[in-house]
Amino acid sequence: MPPDQSEPVIEFCQSIFELRYKLRRMLQIKIREAGINVSFEVLEIMKLLSYRDRLNQQELADLLFKDKSSMTYLIDNMVKAELVTRKEDETDRRNKLIFLSDKAHELIKQLSPIASQCYEALAEDITDEDIKVGIKMLHKMNNSLAGFII
Repeated sequence: MPPDQSEPVIEFCQSIFELRYKLRRMLQIKIREAGINVSFEVLEIMKLLSYRDRLNQQELADLLFKDKSSMTYLIDNMVKAELVTRKEDETDRRNKLIFLSDKAHELIKQLSPIASQCYEALAEDITDEDIKVGIKMLHKMNNSLAGFII
């Protein structure tokens, strides 16, 4: 990459961090306004499990870029709140799989319109083509770092 190209890449990456922070805050505010008491981290876990049940803690940690101890703490709290259950994997008894409870599925139904509203506000002035180009660029950038991540 030419030296003059690094500044726009730095600015782009900073904008991604800023966007994630602002979106997270917006979601937290809207959820609190709705009288729902759930953290952003718990939302992330519930979202993943709603798409892909039967994940273990390490898979969740990897997908959310969290360390295993943080994930254990989050899952323990979710079990106490009756949002998830741990079940023994039939093929490997040492492995505990995480499943959403009925209570979590109901909470997701409540949260879905709130999340949709936030994403719609975020994409108000964005075209489908803009989104496709952005996704393609982010995939390229992530792929360029693939060799550095262990």
